[in-house]
Amino acid sequence: MDKKKLRFVILKALDEKKDPFIELQSEEIPEQDIFEQGGFLQREGYIIGNAYADNTIYIWGRLTEQGEQFLEDNKGWRKAYKGLKELRDWIK
Repeated sequence: MDKKKLRFVILKALDEKKDPFIELQSEEIPEQDIFEQGGFLQREGYIIGNAYADNTIYIWGRLTEQGEQFLEDNKGWRKAYKGLKELRDWIK
C-alpha cells in the first residue's frame, strides 16, 4: 500500500468535510492502516484535533496549513482517481 497516497486521501476527505474512515474502509485497506496514517498525520502536524481511544480515531480533526499545503503540492493526484472503488485500487 502506498502510504503517501493513503495520507493524501485522508487529507482530501477531511478537506471535503468527510470521515476518512468511512470513505476508505474496505477489505483492501485495513482499518489499522487508516488509523495509523491518521495518527502519523497528526504527529507530523498535518491534522489537529483527532480524538483517540485504544489506537482508534473516533473523531477526526481538521487540516492545518501544512495539511492544506500537502494537498496543494500533490494536486495532480486529484485527477488520478474518480470514484471510491477506483480510489482503493489507486492506493494499492
